Amino acid sequence: MEIVEIVERSLVAPSEETPKERQWLSNFDITISPTIYTSLIYLYKFNGDPDFFSVPTIKAALAKALVLFYPLAGRLAADKDGRLEIDCTGEGALFVVARSKLTLGDLKDYQPSIENRKLFVPDLKSETSPLLMLQITFLESRDVVLGASFNHCIVDAHGDFHFMQTLSSIARGNAFSVPPPLLDRALLRARAPPIVSLNHPEHLHVEYLKSVGYTGLYPPFICTILKLSKDQINHLKSISCRRGSSDTISTFQAVSSHIWKCLCLARNLAPDKESHLLFPVQVRSRISPQLPKYYFGNSCACGLVSAKVSEVVEFIPQRIREAVGQIDDAYVRDSIDYLEVADKESLSRRFGMTKYDLSISSWLSMPCYDADFGYGEPVFMTVTDTGIGGIAFLIKNPGKDQGISVLVGLEIETLKQFKAIFYDFN
Repeated sequence: MEIVEIVERSLVAPSEETPKERQWLSNFDITISPTIYTSLIYLYKFNGDPDFFSVPTIKAALAKALVLFYPLAGRLAADKDGRLEIDCTGEGALFVVARSKLTLGDLKDYQPSIENRKLFVPDLKSETSPLLMLQITFLESRDVVLGASFNHCIVDAHGDFHFMQTLSSIARGNAFSVPPPLLDRALLRARAPPIVSLNHPEHLHVEYLKSVGYTGLYPPFICTILKLSKDQINHLKSISCRRGSSDTISTFQAVSSHIWKCLCLARNLAPDKESHLLFPVQVRSRISPQLPKYYFGNSCACGLVSAKVSEVVEFIPQRIREAVGQIDDAYVRDSIDYLEVADKESLSRRFGMTKYDLSISSWLSMPCYDADFGYGEPVFMTVTDTGIGGIAFLIKNPGKDQGISVLVGLEIETLKQFKAIFYDFN
């Protein structure tokens, strides 16, 4: 038997008739490659229930959830001008059942990697791929690994977790405990005519990448998870206070500043060169009118901080705080308009990174562990991998643990140096 053996592979369609229509995608959606998926791993400990993760129960819940989230049962298509949109065909989501000789003990030190993603998450990436793919893997120990993969140009992490909340609540018999998604993306249309600022951070970053001859090629990388306790996080926050700052520093700002500092040191970057921190910022409450809480789609603007490497290694969470504070309605509208008029080359470079760049996504406000299918919350969850080096995710730890996990992907030699200095908070 292979490490993971596929037992069943099928398409699960919505349990009721759903609208057959084409849905417009916003600029935040279509500028993400249609081949990029956000893939999640959940680990559930066997609770003694003889029907633990009953396949018929999960499939029935998936079919019901797809009635509410019916775009996920469709496929990507193009309109007459070649712009991506969703063809709501109702074809369904991919559902896979697998079994493995692995045990919970084998996965206690689980590390995100492309190899592990291929074991536990379906991987069918083509122009006609399902927009949602789920895999339930039953371990030898009767524990379960649940893998979920969402097409990123359809929805962001906020929507991913909303769907998982809905799916799990239906599975445990509480079908109406989670509000339905809002599927209208019109609130994120560009202005007519678009108004583009040449000082907009995204535009400036693209111009920087052009100036340094960015190629889009990245060296091999590996991922690891590093944990920070509540006391360690508070220590990082206190560093600014000890240096005379009266600003309130958030966990994201303090930890991101520390990661940025460690990366500059691990890569041995030239002190006089400029480094950049990129981070997605959820804009739902930052625009006017506000997006509804359960808006379904990508709704993150790109935040960016630039600083000399010598400044970064001095620890500068206040600079991150200032950059976050600048993201208001005007900033978001500029971003949408920039994406409306930018050429394809510029759009392809939008998230490009050099060795002087770092991207950090915060999932600290996400309901990462709110996925109880009736058998208890997951004992562990993570994103499967970072895709390229130079990317990090901040994820809450489970239960009452008030610490966080830093999932980071870096070049092999860089990661060794990074891990060696990560817990040096001086």
